[in-house]
Amino acid sequence: MAGETIFTVARLNEYADRVLKNDPRLRSIKVSGEISGFKRHSSGHLYFSLKDSEAVVSCVMFRSSAASLKLDPRDGMKVVAHGSVSIFARDGKYQLYVDSMRADGEGELYRQFLLLKAKLEEEGVFENARPLPVLPRAIGIATSETGAALHDMITVTRRRFPGMNILFAPCQVQGEGAAESIRAALRVLQKFPACDVIIVGRGGGSYEDLYCFNDEALARDIASSKVPVVSAVGHETDFTIADFAADLRAPTPSAAAELCCPVYEELEGGLSYEIEAAGRIVEDRLRSAGNALSRLTGSAAMANPHHAIDIKREKLRSLAERLGTGANAKLLAARAKLEGRRETLKAISPQGVIDRGYAVVTGTDGAIIKDVSGLAPDMRIGLRMAGGRASAVVTETDRG
Repeated sequence: MAGETIFTVARLNEYADRVLKNDPRLRSIKVSGEISGFKRHSSGHLYFSLKDSEAVVSCVMFRSSAASLKLDPRDGMKVVAHGSVSIFARDGKYQLYVDSMRADGEGELYRQFLLLKAKLEEEGVFENARPLPVLPRAIGIATSETGAALHDMITVTRRRFPGMNILFAPCQVQGEGAAESIRAALRVLQKFPACDVIIVGRGGGSYEDLYCFNDEALARDIASSKVPVVSAVGHETDFTIADFAADLRAPTPSAAAELCCPVYEELEGGLSYEIEAAGRIVEDRLRSAGNALSRLTGSAAMANPHHAIDIKREKLRSLAERLGTGANAKLLAARAKLEGRRETLKAISPQGVIDRGYAVVTGTDGAIIKDVSGLAPDMRIGLRMAGGRASAVVTETDRG
């Protein structure tokens, strides 16, 4: 038809791409979704999709942007991605070109969380976790009196150990003032000498609901508590600063109760076994001691103790004689060896050498002249020889 506009596929894709790029919202857009099909190419580029319950969009993150990521992307992670939308003309496929990405729902709060965690880690606040008591005299609980977490922890504790003492310090676990309320509950529980372990926590909630457990002062109080503290905040996937500061993190409040409270029947059964084992050990030792006593009372030594004493006395006398003989022999050998060394030293001493016909030459100052180079014609010298000393005058020297 006249005037009809017909696009090639390439022109269509290029045109659509220009339309997308000219839309200001699509040039800088944030998209939330779950990562799917994540791949990290050898070039450093990241390829993945973002999906929700209704749709999916392909994404690319180039190496230059991926290098500054503060998280480790993986399938199933919910994120908020920022970037621009355009069409890859060759395939006619529109994509989200991502230049930054963060975990969904965290934002500025998550950034503050990471900064505080790094600070406390560097100071060593999270170190030196203590073991929990095997059988606490009482379990302290700091949580809301209206939440399901308290009911769950009491139920689990009573099921495992019906007679376990529970000390409850109610506190606010959400909203303004919650961190200070939890700190106050910790201080109250530590005043009871029988409180051997404390559970601090609450049930699940949004990231903002749980954020009071990221308080720095609360973390320091938990770490410095004189009583071991178990943190049980939210669900298994929730992490707070309190979890790292505590001596142990439990995935849920119910799990915290299980970790702190032993099973009564197991303790009772174990105790019965130990009592029986101890009884068997005592019986065996008494039986062994009785048999040894019977053998002793029936021995010849007990029947005639003087005979046993005479045998020991004779053995002692024989040993004394052998000791005296051996000591004398060693003494004579040592004396002969010493005399031989004395004769050797005498033979190699300077006086011994002189006595064998040699002489020591000295200058007028008495210093020994060791080499003919120290002599000169008409020089007066002294001679030390066997039987005395003599003086002489050098007439000539010969170094041959």
